[in-house]
Parts: sequence; structure tokens; C-alpha cells
Amino acid sequence: MKVAVIQFPGSNCEHETLVAARSAGLNGEIFRWNRPAEELCDFDGYMIPGGFSYQDRLRAGAIASKEPVMETLKEEADEGKPVLGICNGFQILVESGMLPGLDGVDAALAQNVMVTKGEIVRRGFYCAWISLRHDAVAGRCSGSYLIDKGSLIDMPMAHAEGNLVTADENLIEKLNEENQIVFRYCDTGGETKNEFPVNVNGSVENIAGICNPEGNVLGMMPHPERSSFAWQLPFVDPAARRQIDTPGPGRLIFESMKRYIEVSG
Repeated sequence: MKVAVIQFPGSNCEHETLVAARSAGLNGEIFRWNRPAEELCDFDGYMIPGGFSYQDRLRAGAIASKEPVMETLKEEADEGKPVLGICNGFQILVESGMLPGLDGVDAALAQNVMVTKGEIVRRGFYCAWISLRHDAVAGRCSGSYLIDKGSLIDMPMAHAEGNLVTADENLIEKLNEENQIVFRYCDTGGETKNEFPVNVNGSVENIAGICNPEGNVLGMMPHPERSSFAWQLPFVDPAARRQIDTPGPGRLIFESMKRYIEVSG
């Protein structure tokens, strides 16, 4: 099971993502955007890590989404291979039309707008540990294959443009109908609230991650690679922190991808 971690100019989480993938039992390597695109076909799955591809010129992920390597990635995804986009990787998948995967490019990840009691309290970049609720059924999505519906997972977010928006008033209804909403921002008790700090970026319906209709492509704004080991967590048993290989909650994302590859063959 070999995965490619696709690196664009400006990616800055590729090494951490590869380490997290390997900790879950996946083999892999960093795949630079300017390698021959057909070499992607030799891999069983793909990850697009976080960062600032092409300095977020135009819009976050917009330029990277036009690279030839993305056309090959689309073809491999159409064959059922799993794809995980994290933060900037999510933005690239949305800009390419791979997510939501319904009618082309019909959504965007806009600037964060944090609202409390009807007032905008801040905009732009925000970094914090947050709670996610898994709203898909187990097995629905390649990147959350092993996670039960309703499970809560803590991991960090760090982005300026994660506010999922759309001009199509029916899109969110479609995503709900097709069970494509995988993660939502929530409080520590699992309740969603459409205001900051529970909704950390203003995203419609607290959406933190979505998949395509087939379930093999997942995009999420929070960073599972930054919570794949217990020593990365802000509050944890000190004894666990001393064990370098003790898993953190984010590892479930990578273990899910591994299991999906095993099952889908």
C-alpha cells in the first residue's frame, strides 16, 4: 500500500503528513508536482498536504488545481483510489472540482469570518485546537472509514480561508442528502453552534470536511497529521506523551485510508 504525498510549491506539511501516513502502516513518498504525471498511477492512494501552494495567489489552491498532475489525480480517483486533501489540499480539491464532485466547481473555501451574537469578531487566519464530530456513517468515506458516526475527534486547525461557501442555494441540501458532510466543528460535548468559537471560520452548517459522492475523496480543513501522536496533544497523560509511538486521534484518518485500500483492493 503505497501513497503519494503531492508537494506543490508552497506546501509546508508534506513531511509531517508522510510521517503520519507511515505511522499508520502506509508506505509512501513525497511526489513533486513537476514529476511526470503518469508516475502517479503507480500509487494506491494520494494525499495533498497543507501549506500555501503558489502563495495562495488568486485564491487558495486555485493555481495548483490547474497543474497537469491534477488531471491524472482525477483519473486515478475515478478508478476508485482514495484521495485525502488537508487544509490547502482541501482547497485544491475544491478548486479542481473534485469536491464536492457534483457539478464542477460549485463551492469555495473563503476567508474566515468569525461571528458571535450576530457580530463579526475577527477575520482571517486562526489557529487553535478544535473538536470535530464525525457525521458520516462508518465506511462511507475513505478517510474516515474506521470512525463511527457521532464520534468526536480533537485536532488543530490553522488557516485563513476555510469558510465553506456556495452560490448554489441547493448545494448544502444535496451534500446532506448524499451524506457527503463528513466532519463538523462542534464543542467538546459534540454540539454544533453556528457562532465563534464553536464554528471557527464561519463555514455553512459548521462544515469541516466533505467527501465526493463515491466516498473515496475526502477534504478537511483541520490537520490530522498534527494530532497523529499523543506527544502532539496539548492535554494528555504525561506517561502517554513519553511514549513516542502512542497514537493520537488524528491517526484514525490515516488508518482509515489504509483500511479502505485493503478493502477496495
